[in-house]
Amino acid sequence: MIDVTNGRFNVILSNSQVGRLAAGDTVTAFHGFSTFQKLTIQSQGFDLEGRIQGRLRSHDFKSLWQVYNLPSSTGYKVWALSFKKDTSQSVLKEVFRREQLIDVNIDITFRVKAAALRGVSTLRIGFETLRLELDGTTKDFTVVNPDSGGAKDQDGDDVPIDFEPI
Repeated sequence: MIDVTNGRFNVILSNSQVGRLAAGDTVTAFHGFSTFQKLTIQSQGFDLEGRIQGRLRSHDFKSLWQVYNLPSSTGYKVWALSFKKDTSQSVLKEVFRREQLIDVNIDITFRVKAAALRGVSTLRIGFETLRLELDGTTKDFTVVNPDSGGAKDQDGDDVPIDFEPI
């Protein structure tokens, strides 16, 4: 199993929720960065390449993507835009209620260019996680696709990274 560290989660408000907190009968969505691998950078001037391999226990983000007819390769930001426009959430609620934890097999390579590593001492590599809440139940959906992957430096700033599924 991959040991994942979740960062802080930020709320994604749908258009119907703007200006008020979510009512008990609506889905509230949050997003946060989940670190899969943390690296200490000890020298500069070299590209960094690596591989993340293993299993992750998560709810299947692909079921959320199907609610809005999105390809599973689409990044979490596109899903969030669709979520914001969803005024009824009826299909989303149905999917949320039936969604169970699964084991997600991960085998992906990454590459960070040397220029992007200037001044970086610690690099966290991972993927966005959507946290959904409905009726007191919370479920996390880690979005393991290249468009939702990223890297952050020791200050939490984004570092450009390329992912390639194997």
